[in-house]
Amino acid sequence: MSKSIFLRPDGTIEGLYTDAIPLQKLGKLTVTRATTVEFDDARQEWLVALPDGQEIYSNASREVALEWEKTYCEAQLIAGFRPGAS
Repeated sequence: MSKSIFLRPDGTIEGLYTDAIPLQKLGKLTVTRATTVEFDDARQEWLVALPDGQEIYSNASREVALEWEKTYCEAQLIAGFRPGAS
């Protein structure tokens, strides 16, 4: 579960999505993926990549890769990263 939800100055609420919080009750959702986690058959590892395809992490364990992805994405949000911003 995400540790942080951010209320931005423009009223936008951002954070890592979880079904544990009924976010739809706050209004219409816009979901933007910040990363992907996919299995690489040749390497036999799970790869975490940015939307441009840049690989930023890999691990043989899917659970470890997913946990790393959550930690990474939350750190990016804390640092001010805005998903989908140009």
